[in-house]
Amino acid sequence: MKMKKRAVGVMAATFAAAALPLMAATPASADQGDCQYYLHEQGYNVGPKIEAACKTGSEFSAIAFGSCLGQLLNIGVRGDHAQEACGLAG
Repeated sequence: MKMKKRAVGVMAATFAAAALPLMAATPASADQGDCQYYLHEQGYNVGPKIEAACKTGSEFSAIAFGSCLGQLLNIGVRGDHAQEACGLAG
């Protein structure tokens, strides 16, 4: 029983040590909040559709940027504003 508890403790510590670099590797300079704030400052009402688009854009990939852009354009955000907002998100 004692050996089993020790093995579980070692596994938990190993998992925590492996997960730490992954959590620290997320980009700190851009997020969906920046995207939403930018659109708010441009005069858009930030609601669920803009929130969803900005969240998609924050996934940090070319596909996410394109999806964010398409979603914002579909709800009437001007092209230059949509590009800037999605750039801020990702």
